[in-house]
Amino acid sequence: MRTRDIYVRTARAFRARAGFLLLLGAIVFIPLGFLSALTDRINEIHAESASGVFDLGTVGLIAAVVAQAVTTLLGEVFYAGAVGLRMRKGEHSRPPPLREVARRLSYGRLIAVDILLSLIVAIGLVLLIVPGVVFFGWFALAGPIVELEGRGVRASFARSRQLVRGSLWTVLLVLVPITLASEALAAALFELPHLVIHEPLIRDWVGEALSNILLSPFYAVAAVLMTLQLSGRGD
Repeated sequence: MRTRDIYVRTARAFRARAGFLLLLGAIVFIPLGFLSALTDRINEIHAESASGVFDLGTVGLIAAVVAQAVTTLLGEVFYAGAVGLRMRKGEHSRPPPLREVARRLSYGRLIAVDILLSLIVAIGLVLLIVPGVVFFGWFALAGPIVELEGRGVRASFARSRQLVRGSLWTVLLVLVPITLASEALAAALFELPHLVIHEPLIRDWVGEALSNILLSPFYAVAAVLMTLQLSGRGD
């Protein structure tokens, strides 16, 4: 498995299925973008009027933050899982209807994988950066494996480690640059609405949703393609 080949196949898969990927992204990230923007506005208002008293405003703020975290996680899980289901029979397979995708997703296992992966990587980054990067490479395919192979949480982590063995650098050279580039482009895209939209809530909503819709497909598709390739199902 070569890094260049994965990049090329990711670009081709996105181009071939851009309509499905962007539509799915719009369905998932437009409402989540609004929730994220709304929470940001609540945080700003609360910071300006904070009195140090644990009142109903504080309770509302905590509830908003928790709601954002949960729904954002569900959105990312839904998107990555949907891409996995769409490509389960190969990158050229016909995508299933969105209703079927929503019905078949393994929400509980995918959420557990996301939470555990985030914790593992965060702990690794605290331990001098390098372990976090290595852990990310080892277990980055656990999410796609849940849907592609129907495995449980623990088995998906073990399977990801097994598949990545011998290909760690390839996985890192694909997913880390995509992640960093996505962050940089997201910051730029987030600023575009500021040039034409003056209402803060709507401006932040558009920026958040636009960046996620346009950039999330590349990471998801690349991860799924590498999982298929390393498991011998991607030829």
